[in-house]
Amino acid sequence: MNFMGFNTLLAQHQKVRQIKILHADVANLISGRLIGSVEFEHDGSLLFCDSAYLYKDNNSMDAFGNVHIVINDSLDLYGDKLYYSGNTKIAEVRNNVRLVSENATLYTDELIYDRNTEIGKYYVWGKIVDSTNVLTSKKGYYYSAIETVFFKDSVVVVNPDYVMKSDTLKYQTQTERVFFLGPTTIVGDSTYLYAEDGFYDTQAKESRLSKNAFIQKRSNTISGDSIYYNKGLDLAKAFRNVILSDTANDVLITGEYAFYQKSEKHAYVVDSAQAIMLDGNDTLFIHADTLMITFDSLEKTKDLRAFYHMKFYKKTIQGMADSMVYIFNDSLLSFYHDPFFWFEENQISCNQMNFVTKNAQLDSAVFYDNVFLVSQDTVDDSYYNQVGGKTMYAWFTDNDLRKIYMSGKSETIYFMWEEDGSSVGMTRISSKDMLIYLEDQQLKTITYIENPNPITYPLSEVATADEKLKNFVWKMNERPKNRADIFRRTSLNSPSKSVLQKKKVSSSALS
Repeated sequence: MNFMGFNTLLAQHQKVRQIKILHADVANLISGRLIGSVEFEHDGSLLFCDSAYLYKDNNSMDAFGNVHIVINDSLDLYGDKLYYSGNTKIAEVRNNVRLVSENATLYTDELIYDRNTEIGKYYVWGKIVDSTNVLTSKKGYYYSAIETVFFKDSVVVVNPDYVMKSDTLKYQTQTERVFFLGPTTIVGDSTYLYAEDGFYDTQAKESRLSKNAFIQKRSNTISGDSIYYNKGLDLAKAFRNVILSDTANDVLITGEYAFYQKSEKHAYVVDSAQAIMLDGNDTLFIHADTLMITFDSLEKTKDLRAFYHMKFYKKTIQGMADSMVYIFNDSLLSFYHDPFFWFEENQISCNQMNFVTKNAQLDSAVFYDNVFLVSQDTVDDSYYNQVGGKTMYAWFTDNDLRKIYMSGKSETIYFMWEEDGSSVGMTRISSKDMLIYLEDQQLKTITYIENPNPITYPLSEVATADEKLKNFVWKMNERPKNRADIFRRTSLNSPSKSVLQKKKVSSSALS
């Protein structure tokens, strides 16, 4: 039902009051022509103009020049021409139209104002101006009783802090709050906002965005099902299906809640948080309780940080640690607090790992304190081939481990087998340092530095406790097997193959 039409029809059945002439310098009562300081009264409102024609037979009038209607104590209507019906109480004002309230002024060239419904309509462009905002649109509906304007078609809002464009807006002139009801953009000095539903409080400089909402900063974007943004604090919070993207570094962080604040120089994501670092065909996936990016004063991203229960998956390598930091400028990737690193069927553990990447590929790495390189034996997976030491340096080619230098009381345990699969024994070697070369993920040579002391034991003489180096640990069951596994805490053990042990090892491999 058209309530505006209903109200007009209802008014027509109410008692009709006649338009009264209060003053005119010259009046022709036969023709209805009035000239000079003309003043009318109708049902509590005063009408002023330079000249007018009053049509008593249908209780209407035409007014010209400096038209002014005092609608009530807080609302005035101005224009150059007016047609007014006393029966319907509808005023049609044209040319240089102004509808002035306590909080805002509406400017247009044609306005239809219904005193019954207290609604003004324009269809030929209009503009609302208040203390801080200028709003323009092709069509508009001004609800004076509730101080609200609906803007339609090519809506633009200009504010000292931003420019807003939309198809449909609702504006409350008293609170200066803008509600957008369709695709809307809000552009500031360094921020671009988009949403299809929500509001912007121009006084508090706060907005709530929903329906395909996102905020674009200088080098990152925040999106989610809903977003809260405070312009004054430059603070954003995103909820559900959140994506924080760093376009400069090809990084996406997803989750269910995101927080950003420029003054704190960081943004973080929690609740099913996942970082996706794009790298050709071998993308890196990272999960942790909290994922954070930090940035400088120009909002350029400095690093990516992962806190608590971190796991990562890449086709060629996988790992886990308590926490992780990736520094973009230096391409340095560091893992802290009992990190584990898996490649092929091998496990490396230590107290801290640092990786250097070049051209999105592993270049080198340093493993600090209590370093272990372990894999299950390829003939009998109840045995483990092990290399241990204080510090390990590693070099990669095409993401493949090619060279290892173990420093500081290095120890090795490996198992040797005959051609027919029978046991040769377990060899244990200690030295100050060792150098290991690999080829095609297989052991090529091991060089022991400073008086190595190799001892080979028949398996029948090896006690279970002597099969492993001190502080040996094996966590292959927690290795992510695919990108979904980074969200899983544990998994079942699975058989594996060693790159440090061939089925047949001869003394010529040692030097």
